[in-house]
Amino acid sequence: MEGSTAAEPKKSGGSKAIVFLLVGLLIGAAIGAGIMMALGGGEEEETSGNYLVDGFKLELFYNSGNIQREMACQILKENLESLNPGKIEISVSGVEWAQYLELRKNGAMPAMFLGWAPDYADPDNYIQPFYHQAGTYASMCGYGNDTLDAMIEDAATELDVDVRADKYKQISMDMYEECIFIWTAQATQFHAEREWIDGWYFNPMHSGLIYYSFDKPDIAPEGAPSTYDPDTFLMATIEGNPESLDPAIGYETAGGEVMQNVYETLLFYNGSSADELVPVLATEVPTIDNGGISADGLTYTYNLRADVMFHDGNTMTSEDVRYSIERALAINDAHGPAWMLGQVLIPDYYDLIDTDGDGEDDTSLYGQGSWNSTTSTFDPGVPPEVTAGAVWAVDADTVQFNLTTPYPAFLYAMCYNVGSVISKAWVGDNYGFTGSDANKLALDMCGTGPYEFVEWLPSDKITMEAFADYHEEPAAITNVIIQQIADASTRILMLKNGDVDCAAIPRNMKTQVENQTGIDVMQGLGTFNVDFLGLNQALNLDALPNPERTDVPTDFFADRYVRLAFAHAFNYDQYIEEGLLGTAIQPNGAIPMGMFGYSADVPIYDYNLDKAGFYLYMAETPVDSDSESSVLSELVARIKF
Repeated sequence: MEGSTAAEPKKSGGSKAIVFLLVGLLIGAAIGAGIMMALGGGEEEETSGNYLVDGFKLELFYNSGNIQREMACQILKENLESLNPGKIEISVSGVEWAQYLELRKNGAMPAMFLGWAPDYADPDNYIQPFYHQAGTYASMCGYGNDTLDAMIEDAATELDVDVRADKYKQISMDMYEECIFIWTAQATQFHAEREWIDGWYFNPMHSGLIYYSFDKPDIAPEGAPSTYDPDTFLMATIEGNPESLDPAIGYETAGGEVMQNVYETLLFYNGSSADELVPVLATEVPTIDNGGISADGLTYTYNLRADVMFHDGNTMTSEDVRYSIERALAINDAHGPAWMLGQVLIPDYYDLIDTDGDGEDDTSLYGQGSWNSTTSTFDPGVPPEVTAGAVWAVDADTVQFNLTTPYPAFLYAMCYNVGSVISKAWVGDNYGFTGSDANKLALDMCGTGPYEFVEWLPSDKITMEAFADYHEEPAAITNVIIQQIADASTRILMLKNGDVDCAAIPRNMKTQVENQTGIDVMQGLGTFNVDFLGLNQALNLDALPNPERTDVPTDFFADRYVRLAFAHAFNYDQYIEEGLLGTAIQPNGAIPMGMFGYSADVPIYDYNLDKAGFYLYMAETPVDSDSESSVLSELVARIKF
């Protein structure tokens, strides 16, 4: 496999020795300088200190039950604290998944370990969320760059393949220099299930848990427990609740796993292929040859199946399709998936305007929709009269999309959950909202998929049941239960005993299910999933869950030196070898290896505590410091690595 070579690990003991020797020498020089000033040999100036000498406190977060992310936090904690023991204090905290997402959304986590799985196979799906100031993670981390935004929008709509690749390479190179995010791992696929399960396949574009393709023997296989049920699939997953079951809002894997079984899109991926699409609710895949795509790439026409029924008993029409897109854009969740439709369907979607008369264009033209308590109605982010020009219900069985610019990935973007078709009649007035925190679709579902939503017991389980009137053959397995089992060892034991059909297994525990009688393990195929550390440049100090554990200012990570210090303090090899048992590579940026737009020429950050210490020296603290720290900073600034 070609790509960037992983950095050679530094011996942390040597790095620490060098750093502390350097510190000792410089402190001696600083004290001497201080004595000279006290004796009149110089005039003391009021200057800032630096984060290595002055230290800082910071809390790192991971979602409870995710052993790999907990390990990543501990690695960073150990290495940062080693640079100045007692002065640099890092706390590590695990929180439940839904709370984790809420803290992330509120800007209340200084730094966060997370992963990104593709919505669709295009570099825009990685670059826009992380680096465009309207993107999901860029906005959460308080990062914005107008020049970069223009580069991203230009690359997304470029039709010349070679030119487009060059544009993404330039963006990736620029972002390596900026160090906005720290990319820690791109893992290969790993899946463990009982050998009696048939029908699982791997596709890098979704979780693989498409239950419609699964089947179990009617008669209990040899070795099955007495509780074996051929009509029920039991999935043991990690602790953590979905953010939302609403396809216009939910933008994470726990909810996505449910959505992809209850809702359907016009097209979807053909089996294990990441680029071949097949019709689902449409009758064919639009192309230029069949007239579904106009020659200029601006008009997409889908012909719909006439035999599709929603779970509420209503028949799907083009109005349901049109309304589903209108609703997603009306909600226009700032941290949700609506951007992938809005950026190519809505004119001036990313424009900013001046709303307070200060002469600054600093407010989105199309903000997030919200409940209006005065009128008891929902105020849309993108007004329906604007969306009306973008999506047309031509007739009962035909829907047309009018793009503002050609977009090579549009068919694929529409395959993500945000393109799910919902029953307009079932949703009701105000897009399903009855209050600021009351959204019908957050906790309930009504789609056209092979499974109906039955119930969600938070922190316990989600249950689905096969839809008898599905437009294809009914699902082979009647019931699906996604059960939260917080303890990984318990999940492994349940899988070995046959008490569950499939289980989420941490990578560093995978040897416990490999070569086990009755368990099938599928692994080693490349994914487009990347893990990363997000660094919050606009920390919401008022929303910190444990304020006593963090004493940095709100713009701590706005300092590039601080970000680089964290990037070089992380031991990538240790994380990949010990946490993921070698089943990953170190990414060199947001675009994963194997995807169009990836460039092996983009460097990676190396684990180097000398560099980490140097960059913390260079990062000035916002408070006045003593002359010792000031002189120390001036001296270390002359050191070159």
